[in-house]
Amino acid sequence: MELVFNHRMFRHINESAIKERGKASCAMLLAERLLQNPAVALPLSVVEHVVGFVLALPVPIYSGVIYAIVTSARGLPHFSGMYLRALYYRRKLGRMEPNVFIDQGVFFAYPQNIELKEFSYIDKNVIIMSRTAKVGRRVHIAPRVFVSGGGDFEIEDYACIATNSNIITSTEVLKDGARCSGPMVSADQRNVLRGKVFIRKDAFIGANATLLPGVTVKPGSVVGAGVTVTKDTAPWGIYVGAKTQQLGERQPVKWPDN
Repeated sequence: MELVFNHRMFRHINESAIKERGKASCAMLLAERLLQNPAVALPLSVVEHVVGFVLALPVPIYSGVIYAIVTSARGLPHFSGMYLRALYYRRKLGRMEPNVFIDQGVFFAYPQNIELKEFSYIDKNVIIMSRTAKVGRRVHIAPRVFVSGGGDFEIEDYACIATNSNIITSTEVLKDGARCSGPMVSADQRNVLRGKVFIRKDAFIGANATLLPGVTVKPGSVVGAGVTVTKDTAPWGIYVGAKTQQLGERQPVKWPDN
């Protein structure tokens, strides 16, 4: 049983503190060292397992109260709410690796179909309603990103989606006289397109961007703020403007994976 936040998380936080403020946090250094000790880590992992089990009990009324408490608990820079959600969602999601941040107000429509890899960060008020969602390692999905339901969604390692962006995995197709007012219309009167939106490794999606069903954002691509993407991008391409024009190419990432 691994800890929800192990020594690697506290090392990461400390490295960020050194980079930004020029000095390490003594508390984080102590936490890192303690959690490297099996005599501390093993009993704590047992406690986490028991607490997570209790939090996730599917008991009527109780489960609703716990969910409300867990999702509304304060997020970063406050650590306690992040820890509580990590304990809870490790039991609820299909797969959740250690050292995952899930912030305040996040909603998963199909939690059993969600996979979150280590060091992924689902920020405040993100809504993921797709049938399936796979989030890679060291991914950041920024506040108020909306992933619509119906299709599938995957984002690979080191990619990022900036705030207020929309990932559309299904939509109404306006042809053959179909209605387009949504799911409450009779099924035979609708023409629904469902697809997978796939954001590849090292890609960046700018603020307020929209990705439509079936789109693949190729490795390293940059989608500018407010851009609507209707077709696949080119690797390392930079896309801007209302017509989604390729402005140029980005320099490939030089750093090794970690």
